[in-house]
Amino acid sequence: MGGDIAAGAAVAIVLIPSVLAYSELLGVAPILGLYSALGAMAGYALFASSRKCIVGPDTTVALLAASAIAPLAAGDPVRAAALAAALAVMSGALLLVASRFDLGAAADLLSKPVLVGYANGAALILVASQLGSVIGVPIPRDAFFHKLVDAVAALPHAHLPTLTLGLALVSVLLLMRAFAPRAPAALVGVVVGVVAAQLFGLPEKGLVMLRPLPPGLPSPAVPDVALADVRALVPGAIAMAFLVFAESIVLARTLAARRGEALDANAELTALGMANAASGALGGYSVGASGSRSITADAAGGRTQLTQWVALALLVAFMLWLAPLIGRLPRVALAAILIVAGIGMLDFAASRALARLDRRSLWLSLAVSGGVLALGVLPGVLLGIALSVARVMIDTARPGDALLRRRPNDKHFHDLDDEEAGESPPGVVVYRLYAPLIFANARHVADRLRSLLERADPPTRCVVMDMQAVTHIDVTAAEVLVALHDELQAAGIDVRFARANRPLRAQLTRWLEDHEIARERFFPSAHAAVDDYLQQEARRENGPG
Repeated sequence: MGGDIAAGAAVAIVLIPSVLAYSELLGVAPILGLYSALGAMAGYALFASSRKCIVGPDTTVALLAASAIAPLAAGDPVRAAALAAALAVMSGALLLVASRFDLGAAADLLSKPVLVGYANGAALILVASQLGSVIGVPIPRDAFFHKLVDAVAALPHAHLPTLTLGLALVSVLLLMRAFAPRAPAALVGVVVGVVAAQLFGLPEKGLVMLRPLPPGLPSPAVPDVALADVRALVPGAIAMAFLVFAESIVLARTLAARRGEALDANAELTALGMANAASGALGGYSVGASGSRSITADAAGGRTQLTQWVALALLVAFMLWLAPLIGRLPRVALAAILIVAGIGMLDFAASRALARLDRRSLWLSLAVSGGVLALGVLPGVLLGIALSVARVMIDTARPGDALLRRRPNDKHFHDLDDEEAGESPPGVVVYRLYAPLIFANARHVADRLRSLLERADPPTRCVVMDMQAVTHIDVTAAEVLVALHDELQAAGIDVRFARANRPLRAQLTRWLEDHEIARERFFPSAHAAVDDYLQQEARRENGPG
């Protein structure tokens, strides 16, 4: 229990300044970040299976929320707050529906390359979004590349006290990240910003300060949005539900694996849904699992969700008695916190790993990053999902296969390298498909097998289809298989099946009960099918007895 209490205090110290900063991303009042954390932690801790995850406003989630509501809010902070709350409630509802129907696997559409690409693109957008606050000059255009151009053009007109303090804070936070990664860097940035502003009289020199926050706790309310707004937010809510669950489940599994703990993905869906719904009901915005806070809690000795309850209690105390002190904080301090958070999100190590393991995954990641930068956060995420699905469909439509051969003095058939010695009996082709046989690939597989048989020397008299890697077959593929079977039989080629799993055999028998395939013998192995064929040929050549 002592470890959980200490960890909860550490989480609260990290949480409060960071959630104030995330409100800046959405263009809403800073106190809404506190409201979001309040509802999120209570909603999640009641239902979570993870013992370690800490939830609340987070960088990637806030950026996606900002991209969804910005076109509708048109710069109005009151309207932005209502839209952000509605988005949180809608994404929370989607997560709860997904948990009801066990749809957690849908979040796997956000694959590792997509998440890496999104994080890198979002990190650059986050840094660019804060350049105006650091320079001290408004940058009106929102697009990433426009912001870079406008920031360079605004540098000669920068407000020097703001720019000096901002660069100093960014430097301090980066040094702490490099040499004291476990220290509460955000809190240090806030303290340094407050002290520097008062010590050098920077508010009197034009430094922009935050408005004091009103003390007290929020009351639940229905977000004040029109039905047209709800319809407009649907794509953002769907993308948000995908992102929140995908990022959160990866973090939860990582933390659980460290100590061999179990994790219920469906319970996580419920908990994240309740966290977002509670945040929205309190006037907050979308939330997800926070990597920085969760790792802080784990490093400080947190072992259960008591950590989150302690952090929640300290947050409530801050909101009741200390909230007005925020009026002493320079806005540029929050910008510095966000810039360093963005730099920390850039995952070059993951990109290098993708380049080493799978070049196609690297290109997918880069495409998502480019989509996020050029099109915006929400279109970039949707592009990533579309590219992931397209890649799966392409891989399924053009699956791998192999001609199996025997090693010398080995009766079994193997998928051998081209350089490895091996052969198949004359006139026998053993073919293995490495994919389910479905509508998307059935005709390609049939054409592929025909081309292999045409090139066979001597001519093929027996084909054995090794079905070991064929997990299932659909109706379209079954029709193609029947046509291929009949075609080969008519050409005098003996067609056999090996290593078909029991559900697949039952499927073929049920669908094709009137066809010869249903009465074919399914052999337990390729070598059994080939040996049986060779024995039949020997009997045919030698005659009875």
